[in-house]
Amino acid sequence: MTRSTNKSDGATMQYVVRTATNKEASPTWVVASLFLIGLLISVSPSHATTIQFLATDLTNTIPGEDLWRYDYRVDNRAFVMDEGFFIEFDYNIYSNLQFPPPVVNSDWDPQVTQPDLILMDNGIYDALALIDIPSLTDLFSVIFVWSGGAAAPGSQPFTIYDTAFNPVETGVTTPAVPIPAPTPAVLIAFGLFGLAARRRFPPKTPSTTPWKARSPSATARR
Repeated sequence: MTRSTNKSDGATMQYVVRTATNKEASPTWVVASLFLIGLLISVSPSHATTIQFLATDLTNTIPGEDLWRYDYRVDNRAFVMDEGFFIEFDYNIYSNLQFPPPVVNSDWDPQVTQPDLILMDNGIYDALALIDIPSLTDLFSVIFVWSGGAAAPGSQPFTIYDTAFNPVETGVTTPAVPIPAPTPAVLIAFGLFGLAARRRFPPKTPSTTPWKARSPSATARR
C-alpha cells in the first residue's frame, strides 16, 4: 500500500508499507488477518466456571412419580482441596434426590440435601474436592423425581465456594451441546489466508541453470 504526500517544494515523498520480507502488504492478507482475529475474539470462550447438564428420562419405578437423572460436566476451573460447588433443586418441582448420590471418582465427595416443601428449602447437590486440582473428566450425576409437568427438567442455579465455604462465583447450568462443526465464517477465513499466502509466497520454480564446473585457472591455484 503506497501513500503520497506533497512537500512544500513541490516534490513528492512516498511511504510504502512493507512486511518483514520487504514486500508490499497484500490487501487480501490484511483482510484475512483482521477477519480471523475478529472471529477468534468473538468466539473465544469465557473463563468463568461452566456446568453443563444432560437430563435423561428414566423408567418410572413408582406409579405417579416421574424419574429423571441429571449428568453434569464441570469445566473452566482448577479447584483446590476443600473447595467445591453446589447445585440447587427447587423444592416446588424436585424431590427424592438419590441418596447417596453416585460416586464420581476418588477426587470428589458428593452429597445431597433433600428439598423440603414444608420448610420451603431447596434441595442441594454438593461436591467437595478432596485433593488439589481434582479430575473433572468424570460426570457428576444424581437421580430425582420431577414434578415440573410435561416439560423436561432444565437449568439450575449453582454456586462455587472456597475452602471457608464462602461463595466466590455463581451461575446457571446450561444444556450440554456437542462440539459444533466449523462455521462458514471460519472456513472463509482460512480460505482467505490460504489465498493470501499463495499470492505472497508462490511456489519456487526449480532452477534450470546448468551446474558450472570450476575453471581450469581456479583448479590450478589449488
